[in-house]
Amino acid sequence: MAETKPGERIERSLQHDADELDERIERLDDHIGEAKRKAVARKEEGSPFDEAAGDWEDTEPADSTGEDASAFDDPEADEDDEEA
Repeated sequence: MAETKPGERIERSLQHDADELDERIERLDDHIGEAKRKAVARKEEGSPFDEAAGDWEDTEPADSTGEDASAFDDPEADEDDEEA
């Protein structure tokens, strides 16, 4: 076996480490790319919750107080109906 200088062993070790890091970076890039593709696909599919959540935001209240009087359930009105 040929005698190697300490600097050569260090250089080979550093080159090996650099090659290994390059491989890891490539795998990481692949994972990032796949995650981006999945995110785009989900966005294109859309979520039914997104549409439902946005439906009420564009509506205006029924009167100037900001409350919808047609949705009010008056318990006293129910009592009047029972007495009649």
